Amino acid sequence: MVEGGCKSRMNIEALEVSLLISLIIFSIIAVESESLIRAVFGLLGFIISLSIIFILLYALHVGLMLLLIYAGGAIALLMLVIMMTNRREE
Repeated sequence: MVEGGCKSRMNIEALEVSLLISLIIFSIIAVESESLIRAVFGLLGFIISLSIIFILLYALHVGLMLLLIYAGGAIALLMLVIMMTNRREE
């Protein structure tokens, strides 16, 4: 039984490390992107990864609020504002 518990913990740690790496990648995409839509999707990926980390750390309410408020409402509002603005042609 000890081996199974240790193996399960190692899998969770590997998942946490991969989520942290995805946080770094999505934050770089959100900040360095030339396209606003790509930046918003980078922010969306960042928020989803962060909420999964909170859920893995047993902060279920914080993770769900991140998903509902930020990933649901704020991203939809940002996409709406970007789509409604007039683009200048350069």
